[in-house]
Amino acid sequence: MMATHTRLSSPACGGGLDNIVAPFSLDAAPVRGRVVRLGVALDSILRRHDYPRAVAMLLGEALSLAALVGSLLKVDGRLVVQTQGEGPVYLLVAEHSAGGLRGYARIRGGEDLSHAHRLAPAALLGAGNLVMTLDCGEGETPYQGIVPLGGETLAACAEAYFRDSEQTDTGIRLAVGEVVGGDAPLWRGGGMLMQRIAADAARGETSEDWSRASLLFATVRDEELIDPALASDRLLYRLFHQESARMGAPAALADRCSCDENRLTQVMARFPADELRDLIEPDGLLHARCQFCARNYLIAPSSVGPQASIA
Repeated sequence: MMATHTRLSSPACGGGLDNIVAPFSLDAAPVRGRVVRLGVALDSILRRHDYPRAVAMLLGEALSLAALVGSLLKVDGRLVVQTQGEGPVYLLVAEHSAGGLRGYARIRGGEDLSHAHRLAPAALLGAGNLVMTLDCGEGETPYQGIVPLGGETLAACAEAYFRDSEQTDTGIRLAVGEVVGGDAPLWRGGGMLMQRIAADAARGETSEDWSRASLLFATVRDEELIDPALASDRLLYRLFHQESARMGAPAALADRCSCDENRLTQVMARFPADELRDLIEPDGLLHARCQFCARNYLIAPSSVGPQASIA
């Protein structure tokens, strides 16, 4: 089914919803892309774990990136953005699946990041890799691309991924910050991804048009990407009104974890009996905690396997 588009002829109205990702294209340049705006969905994920500010900002950028890239996919599946490094934050994971977002970070013991504000990926993650994985489910071979964490920002690392792994000219901007107002500060995130459409017989050479669009794209500011008063269509109009920008229908995003007690029980059923025995707590139950959403599961050993085998 073809997506419907709204012509951005004026900055007057529309597109003001948070927690959305929407496609856009430019009539006057070989460009298509995505814009994402996150509010309560991002805030709930970051507040749940009470990360140091610098870690929360980086995870927020990763979640925005996962939404942007995941919405590009032509197939249903789980898009995972993961960083693995030797720095204070040795693992960071952000997932997008069917409009649901979840993520977490692991901080090396003994590291004090409480006074840090915003740090480059290299400072938080150390030497390592950015990995993007598309998992289409059981029975399907996941597709995975890897690029070193060499950029000054997570967006720069992702651009390198598309350039090296996908051979696609791509521009990415990501921003995360707290908006003060109301009862409490609110974490907000935003981002844009634009890609060059390859030249063909109809378009001819596209390098000059791409360069012009890239110069305009580079002018977007972090505060514009997270401003609750600046709707997505107005932002696109502000950047690309001379290029006749069109924004497609937005898709909703939500803080939604895919953890499931039945699935967890099936996984635990594969554990050796002696290992399961060691996991039983004094209350006689198996305790498990989802590292993404922090939900605690209390599972009866009898639901995992024969009681006699693990008692």
